[in-house]
Order: sequence, then C-alpha cells, then structure tokens
Amino acid sequence: MINLANRLRRMAISSIAAVMLATGAFAQEAEIEGVIGGQLEAFMGGDVGAAFDYASPMIQGMFGTPENFGTMVRNGYPMVWRHDEVRFLELRE
Repeated sequence: MINLANRLRRMAISSIAAVMLATGAFAQEAEIEGVIGGQLEAFMGGDVGAAFDYASPMIQGMFGTPENFGTMVRNGYPMVWRHDEVRFLELRE
C-alpha cells in the first residue's frame, strides 16, 4: 500500500513538472517569435530605429546607430530586409 502511494505521488510530481516545463517552453517560444517577428515587421515598415531596438546590446554596441545597423542588414541580409514569407519552425537547442 505504501509503495503504491509513493508511486502515485512520484507520478503526480512528474506530471506536474512535465506540464510546467512544457508551458515554459511554449512561453519562451512565443517570446522568441515575438521578438523576431517584431524586428522583421519593423524592417518591412522601414522603421530601422524600431528594428535596432530589438537587437541585443552587443549588436547595438557593434553598430552604434540604427542607420549603421540598417545598412548592414540591407546590404548583407536582403532576405531579412525585405522578406516574402516567414515561417517559424519548432524551437530546438
């Protein structure tokens, strides 16, 4: 009887942990997609300042100004600057 209770308790704890991890992963994935999507929308709308705001502090430090950042993206990543389609795949490590 005690073994059954312990097993049930472990199963319940494992199930709760799995749900918490899955919920956190979905929230993280949505946040990542929101940042990337927001930056892509800013580029499409010609708002280089807003796109620069989405960049990490390291990237902002490397380019210094939104204009420098925008020039780099426009010249080096035209598929980001003016994209036709965006599709987010599953999050992987």
